[in-house]
Amino acid sequence: MANVPDIKYFDKDFSTLKQNLINYARTYFQNSYMDFSPSAPGNMFMEMASYVGDVLSFYTDTQLQETLLLYAQERKNIIALAYSLGYRPKITSAASVVLDVFQLLPSDASNNYRPDYRYITRISKNSSIKSISQPDITFITQDSVDFSFSSSFDSTDITVYQYYANTTNPQYYLLKKQVEAISGQIQTTTFNFGNPQQFPTVTINDSNIIEVMQVMDSDNNTYYEVPYLAQDTIFDETLNLPINEPNYYNDDSARFLLRLKKVQRRFVTRFDDDNNLMLEFGGGVTSSPDEVIIPNPDNVGIGLVDGISKMNMAYDPSNFMYTNEYGVAPANTTLTVTYLTGGGIKANLPSDDIGLNVFVDSNINNYNIDSSLVNIVKGSIRFNNSLPSSGGGPGETTEQIRLQALANFPTQNRNVTKADYLIRALSMPSKFGYISKAYVTQDYLVANDTDKQNFINNNPLAISLYILSNNIEGKITRASNVVKKNLKTYLSYNKMMSDATIIKDAYYINIKVNFDISVLPAYNSQEVLTKCINALKEYFNISQWQINQPIIYSDIYNLIGSTKGVQSVIKVSVDNLAGGNYSDYSYDILSATKQGVIYPSLDPCIFEVRYPDTDIYGRIVTY
Repeated sequence: MANVPDIKYFDKDFSTLKQNLINYARTYFQNSYMDFSPSAPGNMFMEMASYVGDVLSFYTDTQLQETLLLYAQERKNIIALAYSLGYRPKITSAASVVLDVFQLLPSDASNNYRPDYRYITRISKNSSIKSISQPDITFITQDSVDFSFSSSFDSTDITVYQYYANTTNPQYYLLKKQVEAISGQIQTTTFNFGNPQQFPTVTINDSNIIEVMQVMDSDNNTYYEVPYLAQDTIFDETLNLPINEPNYYNDDSARFLLRLKKVQRRFVTRFDDDNNLMLEFGGGVTSSPDEVIIPNPDNVGIGLVDGISKMNMAYDPSNFMYTNEYGVAPANTTLTVTYLTGGGIKANLPSDDIGLNVFVDSNINNYNIDSSLVNIVKGSIRFNNSLPSSGGGPGETTEQIRLQALANFPTQNRNVTKADYLIRALSMPSKFGYISKAYVTQDYLVANDTDKQNFINNNPLAISLYILSNNIEGKITRASNVVKKNLKTYLSYNKMMSDATIIKDAYYINIKVNFDISVLPAYNSQEVLTKCINALKEYFNISQWQINQPIIYSDIYNLIGSTKGVQSVIKVSVDNLAGGNYSDYSYDILSATKQGVIYPSLDPCIFEVRYPDTDIYGRIVTY
């Protein structure tokens, strides 16, 4: 029986490969070759074979390494792996700022010189404002500014700006709002498309690209950016305005209505390793859009491989023909791409430095007014940043992209766990309605008494999402129906169709806090009392409280007792306030108190000190 050679398959480096080749020759060719000196001809062949083996081993290891995000080194591979995990690398970081926006509003002499709201302006989104000290730096507004709308999260401040001469009658009022803006400049480029081609790709060769703002073809059809081409729905926002009253909103709790819109013209974007932005469009090249194709059982299998055998085929339920399932490809048209560039450290500007109007698109939707006043009102629009801009900087490094992609994967956009629903509800953009508090639980865990709820109750397979909003004074209140509808649409975008989510109103319970303290002799009693009240105001600040959070007496005692100058805390009491300007719901505080803890009700609720200036009261007690 012939000897089977002992071949080692784990050698990788040059020296080990060479030594094993020498050992192999000595073992199996000891009678044929015995000269292993450095100058021997056989040594050259062994070193050449070791060299080739070392190179092949290096490329094998490198290829495997570059397929793993944790170990990849080449930037283009890390970017590709980041996209595969759903993370979009940042090529530049734009500075952000909150701008104060002002406009003059004339008074109405026929209405006791009150503000004449016919001259209310609406400033369009993407208005450009430059820096005063560095005019080459431009900021773009991220939202429209509508002075006709005012709420607790988007208030309109009105003050008298000017009086008529020698009178106390206001001539002009000054209106002030705020809007977020980011640093950047709007750029445009065009691309020509000829005959239809599946999944065409174009590249924007520019630096520091922040985002694509709009893509429109020569027929004024808009293409929409989606995370991936198989996604055919986007969020669509419309002004919450009635038809017969264009200057006033249906509901002061939400300025926009949120809807899901199905789009056939869509594209995805991704950066390459040279920081250029590539746009890829759909693969549909037929003249008929997806929406008009009627599913026909007779057509199932047409155009598919093995189309005759239909028993084990997987079909797109929205399209039996498989024509444009990834969107329509542009053909015989010219696309105009509008995109935003900018960012960088130099965009971090000081306060009162952003105010040069470059392009401000404003309009007044009322034509029964004085045209000269219209020009005055539009000419009075001003911007200013009372706080510095911040956040501008370079793009992410290769290592940062790796770490961000690894962190992004477990926090992908989906609604599965309770925490997912909670974070998603609280992160809904405020222009669709403000959700100040949210609480998630299984529906069967709450009580049967769901007073005044307009949704199906006590579904054992559903999740109950309890929410609360704020009124114009920043106080807790129930969310309006518009906000609930917008939230329902917002949540549906990232949840399974079979998941049931019931949106309900949480309860809010208003309380007052009374306490008695004694003060050390060397301290001013009123100063110590004021410090205690301020400490309780901060403790009961509603922004720090959550639904179903209990009140712990020991925490209040410790807070007051730790205030400098307090000798002892004599008494602390918490009582319920209901009716009038307070909540409609009363609560038995005494029965809900167990061992020094005031527990919330079984129906999710939140405790609120509605008016801290009057509902927190303290006394100095002397012995």
